[in-house]
Amino acid sequence: MIIPLTVGPLMTSCYILTDPATAEAAVVDPGGDAGLILRELDQQQTALTAILCTHGHPDHVGAVQTLVEETGVSDVYMHPDEVPMLDDYALPGLGVAPLSQLQAYGEGDRIEIGQLVVRILHTPGHSPGSVCLAVDSENALLTGDLIFAGGVGRTDLPGGSLPVLQASLRRIINEFPENTALYPGHGPTTTLAAELRSNPWLVELA
Repeated sequence: MIIPLTVGPLMTSCYILTDPATAEAAVVDPGGDAGLILRELDQQQTALTAILCTHGHPDHVGAVQTLVEETGVSDVYMHPDEVPMLDDYALPGLGVAPLSQLQAYGEGDRIEIGQLVVRILHTPGHSPGSVCLAVDSENALLTGDLIFAGGVGRTDLPGGSLPVLQASLRRIINEFPENTALYPGHGPTTTLAAELRSNPWLVELA
């Protein structure tokens, strides 16, 4: 099950991945509003076992520290290419979020949330260590700031690269069926089919 929340001043899409069979959960991109995330975990009666970061921008990790302190979760995952960039990622009004309990994950890794399996794809371009999270059992791809409904992530922040981002987009187009549900880091859920029809960044690559 994938539960969307909108958090923080930049309206980041945070997701709670749950396995109802085991009552375990992971939080993806907790960019702010830790209280809201904790209330949703309580409402779902799930135990937080991992925090998964698609990248290290403050609007995606701003509530990590509070969740660690409040829940005792010990597994916080981020691609290692993000770590050297964290001090460069300060945004006006957000600063740099302190991260503890950080563990590395990357291409080909699999994170188990109960019986739910999350597959990691390294998809740089928006930032050097950006990843997408494939939940194949849900026919879902959590895209971070790679793909949005009608757009793509900006590449003018530290470590960004338009050609690299375009290569990551081509990978998604080539590797995933068009009926894949896309859960972006900002904005509404969409599908790969819809973006191939109307997203100019994908149309020119298809």
